[in-house]
Amino acid sequence: MAASRRARSNPKQIGNVLEKLFRDLGLNRRLKQYDVLTQWGEIVGETLARVSEAERIDNGILFVRVKSSAWRNELALRKREIIKKICSRTPRGTIKDIRFQ
Repeated sequence: MAASRRARSNPKQIGNVLEKLFRDLGLNRRLKQYDVLTQWGEIVGETLARVSEAERIDNGILFVRVKSSAWRNELALRKREIIKKICSRTPRGTIKDIRFQ
């Protein structure tokens, strides 16, 4: 009974436990990649988000569907800037390149 009380008197926050579990299972990078997909609009801004959609990430390459070739060219010109923004939000190496399709 005393051991049971001690265990309860020092609870760990669920976030810390989950973070350690994800790290131990190697899921942190996957979760950060998912964040890039769900936060695409915040990363590129409203205008570019209306004409593009982050679809998937394979081996560190972000694949983005773009509505037209003109917008694809515009995004390609901003590629370095977009990668910098992504890198500021995620661990190093999460996204290595972007392919606009």
